[in-house]
Amino acid sequence: MILTMLAAAVSGCGSSPNPTGVDAAPSLRPGVDDSSLVFMGTPNADESAFWTAVRDADDVARATAVTQLKADVAGDPTNGYSEFLIGASSFMPPNTVLSALASGAQPPAFQPDLTAVPILQEGLANLTDPFYLGFDGALLGAAELAMGDTVDGGPTFATASAYNHEASAFVTLLGDLQMQDAASALTDMSAFYELCNGAPVDQGGNDAGSYGAKQNAGALAQRECYSGYYAPHGSSGELLIMGDLQALNGNAQAATAYYNATQSASDYSTWVLAPLVEQRLSGAHPADLPTLGAIASACATCHTNQLP
Repeated sequence: MILTMLAAAVSGCGSSPNPTGVDAAPSLRPGVDDSSLVFMGTPNADESAFWTAVRDADDVARATAVTQLKADVAGDPTNGYSEFLIGASSFMPPNTVLSALASGAQPPAFQPDLTAVPILQEGLANLTDPFYLGFDGALLGAAELAMGDTVDGGPTFATASAYNHEASAFVTLLGDLQMQDAASALTDMSAFYELCNGAPVDQGGNDAGSYGAKQNAGALAQRECYSGYYAPHGSSGELLIMGDLQALNGNAQAATAYYNATQSASDYSTWVLAPLVEQRLSGAHPADLPTLGAIASACATCHTNQLP
């Protein structure tokens, strides 16, 4: 189950096929240069098709893109970014999870496919971008630990954390939620916020509005801290999670401040989970750990722009 929670930690526009998957200039590929602040490199057509499918919550198109990416990697096994996308797809729940959350229903159970371990290992060997080294390594380390491989899993995860502190902090939060530990989850989400902010964040919620304004301006430590093309509702998702954690820890005033900040997010008006925020504020649907766990673990919470 902890692998299901880790799916949230995972973050090109075309859709035409690329027969070879080999870029003319490999140095311009994603996954090569540091993309912590802004996406670097030019995705090939199949990598772009993958993200288009994720943004559109199109599970069929995503499966098709993954098939193409596997063919591309067979022709060019040095493309770490394509390998990362193939592995990450195994951790992405279907669009029925987000649909259930949007309707207020209990989402279906989902278990990631651990056969993704070898392709994540290949990606880790070929990536040089610390942003994706952190994500790939976090998924790989968690998968290894879930399989009982503590010899490799622990060091893999620790190395991933050194590459991408924000990703590892969020992954730690997901583990807390899996263990139903709301207090530790709030501590670790606060650590994520402070890493993004580059400074402490007031625990009483007084910084919620200013933090949300920084998200809207893209003025935080790295791009996974706010919305962008690859996570069109990252800001709203992260603010709602913090609001729910404050509520679950008995901090009603702070929770309200974060729910209000969520409504001020630049991406909020098109977010399919916006009704949940309104229900939180009205008291119609108070925060609960199972729902929050599903919100945090569903990649689509932040990475999907619209439901089909």
